[in-house]
Amino acid sequence: MAKVALCACPDYNPDNVASAVDRAVTLCGGIERFVRPGQRVLLKPNMLSAAPLERRVTTDPAVVRAVGKLVLKAGGRIIIGDSPAIDKVSRISRVNGIKEVAVELGADLIEFCRPTLVKTPRGSIYHALELEETVLNADVVINLPKLKTHCMMLLTMGVKNLFGAVVGPRKSQWHMHAGTDRIMFADLLLDICRTLKPALTILDGVWGMQGRGPNNGTPCHLGFLAASCDPLAMDLAIAPLLGVHPASFPLYNAAVRRGLARSDGSGTQMLGDDPKAIFPKDFQLPVLESVMPMPGFLSGLIRRHLTSRPVQDPDLCRDCGKCAAVCPPESLRFVAAHRAVIDHLTCIRCYCCQEVCPADAIHFKTGALVGIVERLRAVMPY
Repeated sequence: MAKVALCACPDYNPDNVASAVDRAVTLCGGIERFVRPGQRVLLKPNMLSAAPLERRVTTDPAVVRAVGKLVLKAGGRIIIGDSPAIDKVSRISRVNGIKEVAVELGADLIEFCRPTLVKTPRGSIYHALELEETVLNADVVINLPKLKTHCMMLLTMGVKNLFGAVVGPRKSQWHMHAGTDRIMFADLLLDICRTLKPALTILDGVWGMQGRGPNNGTPCHLGFLAASCDPLAMDLAIAPLLGVHPASFPLYNAAVRRGLARSDGSGTQMLGDDPKAIFPKDFQLPVLESVMPMPGFLSGLIRRHLTSRPVQDPDLCRDCGKCAAVCPPESLRFVAAHRAVIDHLTCIRCYCCQEVCPADAIHFKTGALVGIVERLRAVMPY
């Protein structure tokens, strides 16, 4: 039975975080269960963008520090790395304080840039994946996600955080291949998770993000850290505590369909503090816009009405060009200052433009018929 440790942590005071991390890891078996002297330990925080800490976009450095100190105590050698969707690790780590933590811990701080082809475990949907060589070669992987909402996948926690092991431009390639369908993309995330097999996942939920995450949502105080040897079990245990109906969580649907999780939610033991004393009752989840792929025979007019589409707010645009640079099918281009044109026929609705926009200038307008379909799906038995 998978165990998920939940420990209250009121703030990022170093002593409070260290105490909560130590308790959570102890409930999972203790750091010595996961790290032996001399092993190379890869810490994988969420380093999406160079946003100020108060926006709660990235894993807090206090969590990275506390976990790193436990690793050093066990005799491990630390590497901290990610492949961010926006900006570079060097800039992000300066802004959010992780560079200072890396120096303090004597850790190597790297940007993933060496994709390596690896076979996936039996039962995978994708038989081979290109993932970062450093992660594959690490003796131990400790996954350090940030709890945030996600406009495509509803939530990003343990499983989604490992998408950072996909290197740079290959993220766009995967969005082109699998990003038009939530379950297909969830299958990809599950295959990445099962391939990397993180020894331990520690979720930063002291402050999370609600609303239109993962980059432009609203900071939300939650006051906890969670830990588990099984990131999928952790995600599926935490989601209902945030008010998520299982049928609306793509990761749940994909996992149950593949026999990786039970439809009745059993098979997981919660340890530590009482969730009722921690989780808010008004956590704001994003409205999932449809990314339903359309058959090729549909006309452009019907396709535009059936599918949700991205729209730009020129008044909010900063002209940074990140949305156009990240667009996998190159459907978005700027025709004037602060004004973009989006080809809705070639757009794959992958949410990359909305995710990377630092000004929240990209929104999605829901197609009327698909909006009805999505509401029906949310109430249908699963």
